[in-house]
Amino acid sequence: MNSVNLIGRLTRDPEMRKTDEGRSICTFSLAIDDIHSKDDRADFLRITVFGNPADLCERYLRKGFLAGVTGRLRSDSYTDSEGITRSSVKVVADNVRFLQWPERNGGSEGGEEAADS
Repeated sequence: MNSVNLIGRLTRDPEMRKTDEGRSICTFSLAIDDIHSKDDRADFLRITVFGNPADLCERYLRKGFLAGVTGRLRSDSYTDSEGITRSSVKVVADNVRFLQWPERNGGSEGGEEAADS
């Protein structure tokens, strides 16, 4: 079984791109606090969302916003500009929950809007 559930804050605004077929792909990174660490340690994971949920993430999420992600781990390898093979782990999201919304009229709107794949 390959399943992860994460809650964290976006480290930057989401980035959107489209495939040649027009399918949306949104990527962002989450900072996830390590509650078992004695110092203020956080893990940073790259999240990838596809399709209509990607459009919603790009539209509503911003740097610093709190989001919940359910998905699966995926490892990739690539060769960098110096010819060294590197590996990375990312999360392919099946569901993204918006746990924080933009402020309106001086107040914060809550909600459990979800972007499901």
